[in-house]
Amino acid sequence: MKQLLRSMVLLVVMSMLMACGGVPAPAPIPDVTAGPPPTATEAPAASGDTVDKTKLAAELHVYNWTDYIDPALLTAFEQEYGVKVIVDNYDQNEDMIAKVRAGGSGYDIVVPSDYAVEIMWRAGLLQELDKSMLTNIVHNEPTLLNKYFDEGNKYSVPYMYGITGIAYNKKTFPTPPDSWSTLFDLVNAEKYKGQFSMLDDEREVPGSALRYLGFSLNETDPAAMKKAQELLIAQKPFLAAYNSSDVNRKLASGEYVMAQAWSGQAMQARNGLGDSFAGNPDIGFVMPKEGGMIWMDNMTILIDSPNAYTAHVFMNYIMRPEVAAQNTSYIGYLPPNKDAIPLMDQTVRDLYAEGFAPDAEVMKRLEWAIRSEKTMIFSDVWTAVKGE
Repeated sequence: MKQLLRSMVLLVVMSMLMACGGVPAPAPIPDVTAGPPPTATEAPAASGDTVDKTKLAAELHVYNWTDYIDPALLTAFEQEYGVKVIVDNYDQNEDMIAKVRAGGSGYDIVVPSDYAVEIMWRAGLLQELDKSMLTNIVHNEPTLLNKYFDEGNKYSVPYMYGITGIAYNKKTFPTPPDSWSTLFDLVNAEKYKGQFSMLDDEREVPGSALRYLGFSLNETDPAAMKKAQELLIAQKPFLAAYNSSDVNRKLASGEYVMAQAWSGQAMQARNGLGDSFAGNPDIGFVMPKEGGMIWMDNMTILIDSPNAYTAHVFMNYIMRPEVAAQNTSYIGYLPPNKDAIPLMDQTVRDLYAEGFAPDAEVMKRLEWAIRSEKTMIFSDVWTAVKGE
């Protein structure tokens, strides 16, 4: 049923996506690992907001990725505005879209990834944002605004971005792995059977297989996709799981010795996550030499949100530099908020420089995922692999 719903969502919008043409090359993103960060005094002061508290709802409902916001910020928002924020979680864009597409989900804010923003606004699922209420957007890095999936940021504002690579335990791998072969070479896979995972994601997993095989992660040629499918089916018996939800915890505990992971998950495995679990100082993270994916998640407001005014207030709050700094230091992803960086924990900035964030050289090996009518083949491949 999930696959049917995903296909229905894609079919509704793919014909429109084809009219968009190719995705333009992304503007370079500043290297957050380069040199000393600016002092906090150099960042512009957070824009003050003028909020009519009589318009605020008693509750705000947010549908977000797992382990993707500092709970203390929700408490602080409630203390400042009197609004209780209730967060539910998902682990795949496709699951989130299927849940909200019918309407009446009760959610106000959802956090789709880049391509999913375009799918959603073209399907009429998102409302246009009132920029007069989002004054703190000025703190975002300009090259992360006005992206191909939402030109002019009519429907979305950046939340976090990151890259997808290999998280590993340094005790098991004293020499850092440098290739996707660490996960795909069957001799190596057999050696670590049941001790590693791949993400539960229909673009990330085939995409990494394609890069390992020498193709773009956006390749749709049937022959290339067949090779990727065969590789994934051969690898599958050795996996502990396809896991996008608690790979951070399993890496930290030592249950996994390596995993395909989002950079923030790897950071959480290294640093821990507040009171949820302790980190493991032996966790490292690398982008394989073959390259991989860069992505960005974004805050949006559903078209049928009953609390749009309150949703705008919350989004503007999240974009305050001091709030963004606290949030990023907690969850470990990469902040689109340039003025938050000098306010972040030094430990996190040091880990960025260690490899948990892309430097200029790594950026050359990264691709954004694109969607078109042809990329529906990824759903077919994923269905075949998961069903094997």
